[in-house]
Amino acid sequence: MLNPKALVCPRCGREVAGWAMTTCPMCATSICHRCAYQAYGRLFCSARCGEHFFHGELDEEEDNDGEG
Repeated sequence: MLNPKALVCPRCGREVAGWAMTTCPMCATSICHRCAYQAYGRLFCSARCGEHFFHGELDEEEDNDGEG
């Protein structure tokens, strides 16, 4: 039976205390500290969110680079 004060990590399914969960600054997904991806001094839910936080996506103009 789940502890009513515990939360469940969506990635690993472990039951963890509320203080052991973190929220991704990019997509607001809650994830436990054990599963979190650390980059740029922050915790993210995945490497993809971590990379997007720092690099972002290319603008359409930069993507085409002189085409059209």
